[in-house]
Amino acid sequence: MHSYIKSLILAALCCALAPAFTQADEASEDPFKPFPDQLAPSLFNEVEDKYEFGIRAEEKALYYYVLKHLRETSLQDQKQAAQFNLQQRRSELKTFKEHPKLKLPLFPDIFKNSNRYKGRLVTLTGRVRKLIHYPAEKNEYGIKTLYEAWLFTDDSQQNPTVVVCTDVPPELKDGLPKGTDVIDHVTVTGYLFKMYVYNAQDATRVAPLILAGQLEWTPQVVDEKGSLLFSQILAGTLIILIAGVAFAMWKASQKDKQFREARLKTSEEQVSFNQLESPPAATQVEPKLAAESKSEPKTESKSESKSDDKTPE
Repeated sequence: MHSYIKSLILAALCCALAPAFTQADEASEDPFKPFPDQLAPSLFNEVEDKYEFGIRAEEKALYYYVLKHLRETSLQDQKQAAQFNLQQRRSELKTFKEHPKLKLPLFPDIFKNSNRYKGRLVTLTGRVRKLIHYPAEKNEYGIKTLYEAWLFTDDSQQNPTVVVCTDVPPELKDGLPKGTDVIDHVTVTGYLFKMYVYNAQDATRVAPLILAGQLEWTPQVVDEKGSLLFSQILAGTLIILIAGVAFAMWKASQKDKQFREARLKTSEEQVSFNQLESPPAATQVEPKLAAESKSEPKTESKSESKSDDKTPE
């Protein structure tokens, strides 16, 4: 009797603990499912990467189901799950595990290891250079309009991430704001659905396709008063600088002028006009000496004549 009761109690305990063991097994099989609202990555096993015609017919049911799921779950929960997934990925890479402050280049990792991210939530931030909207295909979830954004992150090296979502800020309902061809500070959280093939100008290329609930855009607020004050300060500084340079140049020219005048005055004082008149005096002496030199031969001739006269005697 006692053994029978013990058997019943043991069976009841096993039944009670069975769900817990099942959940533990599921968690161990897929550590990337920390929240009940996150879809199981196994749902995406049949999605074909690099299919040349975009989304296959057999993938469209899951395509719209994911968009519906994202629309019904909170963005905060999605971000928490994406952050958890990122930390799990870092723990798999020795370099980033040993250096917690080192930033993981997410886009290159997704691009090279798409199977590791497929069906998992990720968060990307960057610039949107293309934003269009078009009617959704017929679906059972009441989704009417889809928005397609081409997102470029700092580590993507001009390679886009194609984002499809069901909602955008009111300013972006009709596309990018008028007069702009790019908007910055755009964040998106969604599932990597597949590696998407698109036609570029030079060749056929591949980009990650992210399905998201919405785009987050936080445009930089311009402080008009601060900008005006800064412009005024800059203009005033420039005027003072120009005036200072002009004054320095004028001062230098005045000093140069004074120096030239002083040098000219000194030169005039050193000139002797007596020295300028001395050459004519020397010129007058020279003829006199020349005359004396001419008279000397005459004297010699007289003496010679006298001697000649005496010789015959």
